[in-house]
Amino acid sequence: MINIVLAFVAFLSFVACDGNDAPASTLPVRQVTVEAGGVSEKLTVEVAATDAQRGQGLMYRQTLADDAGMLFLFPSDVTTGFWMKNTYLPLSIAYIGADGRVLAIKDGTPLDETVLSPGPGITYRNVIEVNQGWFERKGLGVGSVVRLPADLPAAQ
Repeated sequence: MINIVLAFVAFLSFVACDGNDAPASTLPVRQVTVEAGGVSEKLTVEVAATDAQRGQGLMYRQTLADDAGMLFLFPSDVTTGFWMKNTYLPLSIAYIGADGRVLAIKDGTPLDETVLSPGPGITYRNVIEVNQGWFERKGLGVGSVVRLPADLPAAQ
């Protein structure tokens, strides 16, 4: 049943694409800041706060601006992984602890269904997906702090 629901959500997102093959998004957009060692970079992120939004993620996107990404909010700490099913963009996936620290970063290969987890025994609260290599290009990585705005939707 879950697979049928996920397939239906994926179909709806595909049908909702505009002429540029980018899904029409109705997700809230916010700005986050990632900081470490005197480096501070801003990202404009779409916020995925529900199961359906997190399940959809960046699937079917053909482009992603250099300073853009998606923020996945969870209501409590989790250990599950992410995959790149139906995701055409190479992404870096940053797993973020409840304290805002980046715990792990994994690179995803487009359309690969391998589950990417932060590592054994690592629990995280949120995730940010960006174009692959963004953290490295900005001089940021594991241990960086992600500052979230106060007006985020509640994770469900």
